[in-house]
Amino acid sequence: MHRIPLDPARVTDPRTPIMIIVDDPAPLVHVYRCHVIDVHHRPPLTEDGRPLLEQIPNEVLAHFADVIQRWGIRGKFSIVPGMGGRGDLVHGIEGGGLEEIRAWLDLARERLAPQMDFSPEMITHNLTLDLATGGFLPLSEADWAASQTEETLTPYIVRALEMLREAGIEVTGVTSPWEFGIEVEPAYRRACAAAMRAVYGKDRSWYFLHAKGPEGRPDVVFSEPPTELVSIPCTVDDHLWQTIDSPRTDRAYVLGITDRFLTSDGDAGEIRACLDAGGWPLLNTHWQSLFSNGMETGIAILDEVGRRVQEHLSDAVVWCSASEAMERTIAAAGQ
Repeated sequence: MHRIPLDPARVTDPRTPIMIIVDDPAPLVHVYRCHVIDVHHRPPLTEDGRPLLEQIPNEVLAHFADVIQRWGIRGKFSIVPGMGGRGDLVHGIEGGGLEEIRAWLDLARERLAPQMDFSPEMITHNLTLDLATGGFLPLSEADWAASQTEETLTPYIVRALEMLREAGIEVTGVTSPWEFGIEVEPAYRRACAAAMRAVYGKDRSWYFLHAKGPEGRPDVVFSEPPTELVSIPCTVDDHLWQTIDSPRTDRAYVLGITDRFLTSDGDAGEIRACLDAGGWPLLNTHWQSLFSNGMETGIAILDEVGRRVQEHLSDAVVWCSASEAMERTIAAAGQ
């Protein structure tokens, strides 16, 4: 299993951490399309009426890897192990797809793992898996979680982690699909920590659930030494989401959305607002936002964001993985 490296120099770097939080990825399956149909009960269309594509080809992962390697972008990358309820990482999807899935996982291990931490985004990011029967409950995972306890949440998270481990993916934390666990968060925190210990033997882990304002930073939210759990929020909105619903790919469109993250002179945008407020720029986006329904406009925008951060903020920020942000947060809490 490819182990995700942790760079101690980034943990102690005096610059402000910056990271990207990528939600909803899975090989082949367009998970967002799945839950538009199964959870939101809407036709799988963009807002401008185009069909949402059923699959996301492996080339998208390769293009994303090109961008993060070009600019040294680090952060967190989810992998939905139950792939929207359409299959799983080990057995494939209806109709096959095993060769493509294995190639996608190889790409993730080889090209993303040096810079990104992996997490499950629970099992399906869609309808809830019934662990006893293998069928699906008529509830989204977030709706199901709202009435659960530590005793019922823990085996569900364990199953998600076991599926990734079986696929050869090293995991350092957990991502909530939607607001999974927010109504029962004390129990959810204990379940995350217990599941990470049970499957990966890790006493230190993190989870992503919350959005905060520009002053936001990660927090240690559960501490029973040696167990430590850190909540990593996002502080910068997913401005790439709008690319799902637009066919535009022109340069003016790309630069206009990039400005919302960081302007061309580096003096404005949400990344700059975080720094001015004393927070960490923690950029949230989604696999469907980067895919842009086949146009990959989101990847082009991320490329320009990376370039501007390097040009204007290299003295002020350091790209960190989720585990590096976690270690820095734990160290600061112990001071």
